Amino acid sequence: MNNRVALEPKGESSKIQISQDEEVVRKRALTGPSRRAVTVIAVCFSLFQIITGYFPLIAMYQRIIHVAFAFSLIFLLYPISPKQRKDRISWDGIIFVGLLLYISFYVATHFIARAGEVGLEPPMYELFLGGALIFLTLEASRRATGWALAIFCVGSLLYARFGEWLPVVLGHPNYSLERIISGLFMTTEGIYGALTGISATFIFLFVLFGTFMQESGAGNFFFGLASSLFGHIRGGPAKIAVVASSMFGMISGSAIANVSATGQITIPMMKKAGYRAHFAGAVESASSVGGQFMPPVMGGSAFLMMEILGVPYWYICKSVILSAILYYIGIFLIVDLEAVKYNLKGIPKSDCPKLKEVLKEGFHFIIPVAVLVYLLMILHVSMSRAAFWAVVSVPLVAFFRKSTRMSLPQIIRALERGAINFLPIAGVVVACNILVGMITLTGLGLQISSILIEVSGESLLVLLLLTMVASLILGLGLPIIVSYLVLAILVAPGLVQMGVEPIAAHLFIFFFALVSDLTPPVAPGAFVAAGIAGAPMMRTAWMACRLGLVVYLLPYMFVYNNALLLKGSVQSILLSVVTAFIGVYALACGIQGFMVRETKIYERILCFSAAITLIKPGWITDIIGVALLGFVLFVQRPTFFIDLLRRGKSLNQKIARSSEP
Repeated sequence: MNNRVALEPKGESSKIQISQDEEVVRKRALTGPSRRAVTVIAVCFSLFQIITGYFPLIAMYQRIIHVAFAFSLIFLLYPISPKQRKDRISWDGIIFVGLLLYISFYVATHFIARAGEVGLEPPMYELFLGGALIFLTLEASRRATGWALAIFCVGSLLYARFGEWLPVVLGHPNYSLERIISGLFMTTEGIYGALTGISATFIFLFVLFGTFMQESGAGNFFFGLASSLFGHIRGGPAKIAVVASSMFGMISGSAIANVSATGQITIPMMKKAGYRAHFAGAVESASSVGGQFMPPVMGGSAFLMMEILGVPYWYICKSVILSAILYYIGIFLIVDLEAVKYNLKGIPKSDCPKLKEVLKEGFHFIIPVAVLVYLLMILHVSMSRAAFWAVVSVPLVAFFRKSTRMSLPQIIRALERGAINFLPIAGVVVACNILVGMITLTGLGLQISSILIEVSGESLLVLLLLTMVASLILGLGLPIIVSYLVLAILVAPGLVQMGVEPIAAHLFIFFFALVSDLTPPVAPGAFVAAGIAGAPMMRTAWMACRLGLVVYLLPYMFVYNNALLLKGSVQSILLSVVTAFIGVYALACGIQGFMVRETKIYERILCFSAAITLIKPGWITDIIGVALLGFVLFVQRPTFFIDLLRRGKSLNQKIARSSEP
């Protein structure tokens, strides 16, 4: 039997459809010579990144070539307007590519000489070339991700040029056009700045790693593993969705790709098992969002956070892992209570893949993830070198079994898809250098932080609420990386100034930026799931918000209790973990309105109250939270504690008898 069939529930589709992500609507579907030309460029792009992952270039050369490859593919693959033909390359794309290549060549041959002329006014033709590069960057971002980021970048340029026209609180002395262009053009603080460096060395290779894992069939293994473990228990299909999405999210880092890949199978399975259509779509949507903060990939944002904070990658993964686990446990508990509430059964055990067979067929797919984690967290090798070995290990371990061996066409397809899937990220990250450059130049970040602290009345809770609202609003119109980056520069310093740990401040912003995939009116992950489920979009989105409610509370939990970031003594961390799990259970009962039986209104309120009191660290609030939850449990099942004592007594007697000679 083919491996891709054996790892999935019997009777279901034998192939997981991998999403091309949000840009699929905008991208051209080329044919003929145009298609072959783009394939060659994309494969060369991936090979360049793999080679330089092991043999790094001088930073500036690496970034120039990286931007040249990425923007060339964007101009060739993405039309200037939706009305253009999408089956062939347009003349505007060829012209833009030619201009980009000339600018790239000029920068590569002149940037060393220009570095020795600091303080001198650049010649006029360089200002024209710099202006052209800024335009190409904005246009590439617009084509790949839409208007929102391009408008923000233009706004930052206008702010830098005409700042004196604004009120004193936001104003600044104007900067000349020459200063703005020269600062963004041929320097490592402009378009070829640190964010482009991260994109060129870390992010691309991690995207390529995820693509190779998908192409090799690892997604089928993770799905089969979840099915064999949880498919047969109550509410099995929904639990498969939760577990499979968490595993798939580890390698994809994209909510929409996650929904499209696993949702094609899990959503019909959930509906067949008796789950309501909108609930099935919401489960898949909420589960997929967690992939964006589930290590190791985290949608690329971890690499930006690492650069801004100046901390190792493993430190960020360590800090976020407990929150990711709590999130998925919360959803898991909610779908379990839903199954109890409506008496929903699992898949017949005979129709589920056997765990032994799944591990036999696909256990080797764990090796690439283990290689990545080992290199990063144990050996502490460089990010690019670890990503290189992770990518290379995928086709090598896939060779272990005949059914998963990657042929040369498959490897080429993975190289091509990896480069093309990366293009929206390139359009975002490179353009963000304009935002960062202008915010740094004008000192806007310090001004905004001071304003927010003053508006909040120096109350940390009020400042956190303001930050949450700002993150949610920005997340409605901007990619997650951008909304995180903007607020990390503008707001995070204010949070740190109020006493919040830097990693907690940045994770707080990051979490509320990513929940935009769940939060109406713009909830792309939920809308894709609704389309698969055939359910109303807004109803699915609001249900996804309910299921993912724990992600709205987690940021407050780790801001007020750093032990959830695995900081502090072992005792404090263990206590925080226990109380956090109890709080998540209380929240799940409150959301579902069900514990042992359906809750009454006052019982539901007590469950929510228990969850909230367990957020704040301290033994008094923990005791109150546990007491509230225990009271509800006692009301619903008075004999629970008596039964618990009897079981404890029986266990002690068995231990005593076994210890007798």
